[in-house]
Amino acid sequence: MSYQAHMLDQQNVDNDNLRRGDKRIPSYFLKYKFDPKTLAERNTTIGGSDINTICSGNKEHILKLYNQKTGAQELDDLSTVWPVAMGHATEDLNLAWVEWKYQVDVVNQQKVLRSSKYPFMRCTLDGSINGWKDSVAVIDAKFSLGRPLKDELYSEVEERLVKKYTPQLQWNAYLLQEQLGKEVKYGIISLLKAGNEPKIHEIEIDADYQQYLIEIGEKFIHCINENIPPFIPELIDPPTPVEDRVEYDMTSHEKRFNWLKQEQIIMQTRGATESYNDAVKAIKALVPKDASMALGEAIKVKVSKNNRKTMEILSE
Repeated sequence: MSYQAHMLDQQNVDNDNLRRGDKRIPSYFLKYKFDPKTLAERNTTIGGSDINTICSGNKEHILKLYNQKTGAQELDDLSTVWPVAMGHATEDLNLAWVEWKYQVDVVNQQKVLRSSKYPFMRCTLDGSINGWKDSVAVIDAKFSLGRPLKDELYSEVEERLVKKYTPQLQWNAYLLQEQLGKEVKYGIISLLKAGNEPKIHEIEIDADYQQYLIEIGEKFIHCINENIPPFIPELIDPPTPVEDRVEYDMTSHEKRFNWLKQEQIIMQTRGATESYNDAVKAIKALVPKDASMALGEAIKVKVSKNNRKTMEILSE
């Protein structure tokens, strides 16, 4: 076979490999596909984007994720979905812009992390930053067309997106912290909305919230391994970025009325509460540590083995 004939034959093979249905798929999109080994690993673990789905509260999406990981449903081919393609295409630019604007180095780009303590935990970092406010920050570069959902204002889009992606940041931060052996205090979402300059949203890493994510991730992977219906978690709002916190608005009559009502109760009962707490301390102090119980007419105090005293009101 001549060289020209060989190249033509190879081109025909390539074209066959680049077709989906009747459409030819340019090779550009193939670099977004995962190899079989990576796909197998992703199906037996919970990644950052997975934890976003599990925390979304969208039962349809959660069930779809479960079915994909159990093999009951094929993975979606997102390589030619425009917002996804834009996210891939703009990620390097987004991170480079953060490096330039904030004069930092984004390291660990596309680094895969797996937990040794919780083997089901996995993530692929967009990157991390050393020396962010004298600590370490994990960063995620996100793209959005910036369109509001039904009945949503344009001004509410960013808040929704930050809330949506926060579980992933907290998840990734835990894995990075485990690998580094030192605290990761911050998560940064660098949000590129439509054609605007990327805007960062800084989130403080919350150990309690991370533990909540680990618990629901563990339950979800247990359902997959045991082939039982998927776990749907009770939703807990993620920590709010500092810059997104706002002063409580009491301009409405109803809000102000309810606030003042509770305020008056607090002020009227404050003295009684302080007297109550002082009396509880005093009556516990009367009970010696070697006693098992002290009983009066209306109050009983028990002493545990570790000398902890608990008070119980018998009647009022």
